[in-house]
Amino acid sequence: NPDFLQDRPALLAALNLPTGGDGAISLVEGQLAILRERSTTTGQKIVELSESGKESDRMLEATRQTLGALVRAVDKGHAALIWSEQACSSFGAEMGALVWFGSSPHGEGAESLVRELTGEAGTFSGTVSPKTMDELFGRGTSSGSVAIACIGKGDEAVGALTVGAADSEQYRREDGTLFLDYIAAAIGQLPACQ
Repeated sequence: NPDFLQDRPALLAALNLPTGGDGAISLVEGQLAILRERSTTTGQKIVELSESGKESDRMLEATRQTLGALVRAVDKGHAALIWSEQACSSFGAEMGALVWFGSSPHGEGAESLVRELTGEAGTFSGTVSPKTMDELFGRGTSSGSVAIACIGKGDEAVGALTVGAADSEQYRREDGTLFLDYIAAAIGQLPACQ
């Protein structure tokens, strides 16, 4: 109750409050120290939020550029090539692949791995084995990390967008796949990908 002493001036007059010296600290000094600490913490949070906002703006611009490129796709193979290029150039990913289920050049192994990783959610982000890196990107010398969003046609998953990195911490479980989800949803609607 911050107004407790204001409403009880007689109590305030009766209190013996230290004013500092010999290791003691006054209440005002103590309160000031706490407020300074809170101010520093708040400033750090503002910087973190600002950085997060800048990253979101960058990802939104990359999404816009990628969707602009994908609408020019002439077929599924062309869409896969465009995504692979855009994942690296616009998003700055180390690797990118678009896996079409049932007709993927990656083979049935990639489809079953994607379905196993994404499950009911249709998305995945996290560390994977060298075998998975090889199935998705043809680079299976070591484990790495991936983010995956399934491409839907109605209620059925018909493919998946993937990005990957050799760094197993690049894509973590707690990371979202929001921008991949947007692009995957758009690809599912493209006439060239039907």
